[in-house]
Amino acid sequence: MILHRLRLRTIRLRYPSRKIITRPQRQHYSTAPPPIAPQWSPNISCLAGVTSQLDRSVPRIDIRADQIEILEGPNEFYETLKQKIRAAKQRIYLSTLYIGKSEHEFVATIHEALTNEPGLNVSILTDALRGTREDPEPSCASLLASLLVDFPGRVEIRMYHTPNLTGLRKRFIPKRINEGWGLQHIKLYGIDDEVILSGANLSSDYFTNRQDRYHLFSSRRVTDYFSRIHHA
Repeated sequence: MILHRLRLRTIRLRYPSRKIITRPQRQHYSTAPPPIAPQWSPNISCLAGVTSQLDRSVPRIDIRADQIEILEGPNEFYETLKQKIRAAKQRIYLSTLYIGKSEHEFVATIHEALTNEPGLNVSILTDALRGTREDPEPSCASLLASLLVDFPGRVEIRMYHTPNLTGLRKRFIPKRINEGWGLQHIKLYGIDDEVILSGANLSSDYFTNRQDRYHLFSSRRVTDYFSRIHHA
């Protein structure tokens, strides 16, 4: 609300007669509260320093909020993953600690996608120690071998082995315990121009009752960025 007041202001004009002439002038008064000046906070300053440092050391990719979907639970994660794999046209890359040795349905889904789309390529990265823990019994490695046989040149299986476990240490330290010397623990599930970032491995407990985090990014730039990490 704006209030108008009239106030007479005396203005002296230099005329030969030296008369004093007065005239009304309008001034504006507001009942709105004055704007509040921003408060300085050491926390804000500290946070600005951290974000500035991150901008200099790591890439930043701007995306819209509608390009991010949060999946609610294990079943939704599994069904979404299978749906995206079946619809894949160009690429699938999966980085995980391991794929469960009994995940025949999941591997069959990848097999189906490769059969239906001749231009599709698949790259899978797991950990060597965790992926061969059950050898010579069925393991993650033996489960994935069929994809290499059926689709030569289109499927890449890589298993990371820590350089910290070699020689006598590798020979005598028993399985499972030897995994304490280092593992490949990235969880990236990229399909065409989408990628799921998660903490979940690809096994039945993570597909049924073991809750984790699942963020689906629909962005080619984000998917390309994590693809370079996967293939590094």
